[in-house]
Amino acid sequence: MRFEVGAAVVTGAASGIGRSLSARLAREGARVVMTDVDGDGLACAARELTRDGADVSTFVADLVAEKAVEELAATAYERLGAVDVVCNNAGVVGPVGRPLWEVPLDEVRGVLDVNYWSHLYVARAFVPRLLAGGRPAHLVQTASMSAFVVGAGSAAYAASKHADLAVARSLRADLRGTPVRVSVLCPGRVDTPMTRGLVAPRDATGATTVGADEVARTVWDALGSDRFYLFTNADAADRIDAQYEDVRHHLEAEPPPPVTVNRPSTPPS
Repeated sequence: MRFEVGAAVVTGAASGIGRSLSARLAREGARVVMTDVDGDGLACAARELTRDGADVSTFVADLVAEKAVEELAATAYERLGAVDVVCNNAGVVGPVGRPLWEVPLDEVRGVLDVNYWSHLYVARAFVPRLLAGGRPAHLVQTASMSAFVVGAGSAAYAASKHADLAVARSLRADLRGTPVRVSVLCPGRVDTPMTRGLVAPRDATGATTVGADEVARTVWDALGSDRFYLFTNADAADRIDAQYEDVRHHLEAEPPPPVTVNRPSTPPS
């Protein structure tokens, strides 16, 4: 650890990765504001963590609304005084296993609202506050291996994760030279309620599965460091190598011959 984590905010905290992130941060001594759209699930998770000695509080919000995100940020600073870590983790899988042209557009928009727009709103709300604090802080954006590897039937989800990766990379460049660090979390398949029972092609999910606590450990170990890409699954390197080998194959391919267009001659005027 390069700095002390005294206070943190975790979105998508009712279950899965978000719950495990909250638990790990609290176990290490941080006070945590947990937020989720699922109020009942959030209250249940918070009760369980509090029973184990965690110092957590909850804020129920639908983060696809920019106003709700601003209220979250204001409330978090009011409760915590300062924030050291923001885990921008809310996410949905959405329609997987169907080709893009068969997926209703409102379902596509729903995925982008949560996985891209809510992450954008959270970054816009918290980064200026983190900078104003003038102290080391860390923003963790939860993307996915789908930010690199795209399988059949996953257009909406993969597009949202590509967008989130681009935001994280831009934020990293924007914040270079400041005390605020940025990491992008890129898990493969994780055993969470969101993915249990999910049927998707292997090329979309990978061959390995990890637990949410393993993901939280990866994040904890990176906090305060300059590690940007946080991978969690053992097959991550092979999957990325395969993708970039495909890119290199097309880069190195012999360019096609130029196309000759025969245009009719223009008669003299």
